[in-house]
Amino acid sequence: MKQKNYLYASLVCFVLLAGAITYNILHNEDAYLGYTGLGDSIELTDDDSQVYFSYYQDGEESIYRANSNGDAVKQITQPDDERHRKPVLSPDGKNLLYLSENEDRIQSLYIADLNGEHQKKLTDDTVHVAEAVFSDDQIYYVGMPAEAVGKAEGETKEGFDLHSVGLDGENDQKLTDEDHFTMNHLASSDDGSAIYYTLFNGNDDKIYAYNVENGKETRADWVPSEVGAVYDWNYDEAKSAFAFTNVSDESENSSLFKYELYYRDLNEGETKQLTTLESSVVSPEFFHQSNKIAFLEYTNWANHPEEYVLKTVDVASKEVKEVSMDLPGSTNSQWVRKTLNVVTSSIAIAVYYTVLLSLLTIYYYKKSGKRYRTGLVSILLAVAVFLSSILVAMLSDPWAGIALGILAVGMLPSSVIALLVGLIIGRLEKTTQEEAVSRR
Repeated sequence: MKQKNYLYASLVCFVLLAGAITYNILHNEDAYLGYTGLGDSIELTDDDSQVYFSYYQDGEESIYRANSNGDAVKQITQPDDERHRKPVLSPDGKNLLYLSENEDRIQSLYIADLNGEHQKKLTDDTVHVAEAVFSDDQIYYVGMPAEAVGKAEGETKEGFDLHSVGLDGENDQKLTDEDHFTMNHLASSDDGSAIYYTLFNGNDDKIYAYNVENGKETRADWVPSEVGAVYDWNYDEAKSAFAFTNVSDESENSSLFKYELYYRDLNEGETKQLTTLESSVVSPEFFHQSNKIAFLEYTNWANHPEEYVLKTVDVASKEVKEVSMDLPGSTNSQWVRKTLNVVTSSIAIAVYYTVLLSLLTIYYYKKSGKRYRTGLVSILLAVAVFLSSILVAMLSDPWAGIALGILAVGMLPSSVIALLVGLIIGRLEKTTQEEAVSRR
């Protein structure tokens, strides 16, 4: 292959790399536009016969219901230019709460009957609702001012707080004024005296309790201190059982944490790991009539859009089973969008960069004999980007700094491959010369 051809191929790779990076920087398309698949939460009925969940069909998210074995799937809400998600059932089994997201990404709270009919909007568009839960004749929800949605930490002083509202939408009250950066996994005690939620306390995610009577916010006293950090979780007060997700021991030192499901019998004081899926478990839900837990496995962790599969695990045997659901498929192939997502993905960018460095290594070797120049320059560039990430994180935007740090780390494997290519072509050249000499 002629020297100039390596240069031309390098230019093609550079154009592909620059195009993919530019597309990711400038492109702000919703990752779920055109997506078909399960949403990120489930809710079981008291008799365990049915499961409520949200489902995307070609980007339109609605509330669905199915038998817990996966059949008799039925769409029960019909959104119009909105997305319905996070279904929650009332303790008496008569009502359904769900969130409706508008085109501005603001989520409002709705109540309906179990068939999705007679909907009533409980919050206005000035507040963004993250989660909600029934408690006796009240509804509690986590909300923040809509104007603060999408702003990075430091851009606004507004955050999440606990609110309450009646089932009729009246008497809406803000109960806390803490402006938490994160506040999620809302739950209620059986007697309605406490509302539980997860807060990040600076080091880990911990479960806190809001006392309905005196309005005080304290750590939940039923959570064993040795449990440590918890992420997604569920508490069955009647069974005195606690299910939660946490980083597995095997992935603690890896570049990507894996979140497995754990179970704690609060009477016996023993924690056991229920899954070894090596992905991410979300939305654990206790079965009421059996010793099982339903959950969603985030099978393509940590890619987007998120792909979930409904599974169950037996607490005693740890046997995991997938629930095959008779869900409607996509009516649009979306091949153009899918192809574009593939050729501009982070994996594609890594491939473009690696091939570019390898081609340039060969080009400069043929031109000047310098086979390590490209790899060394790339390593120096990665170091410069990493140092820049520290400065950006300290002086400007921590999230931008983290993004630059990830980019710097991602450049290193490609740089090492370029150095290996230089080593290999040098040895091949030497072997060729030695063979030529031996033939003379």
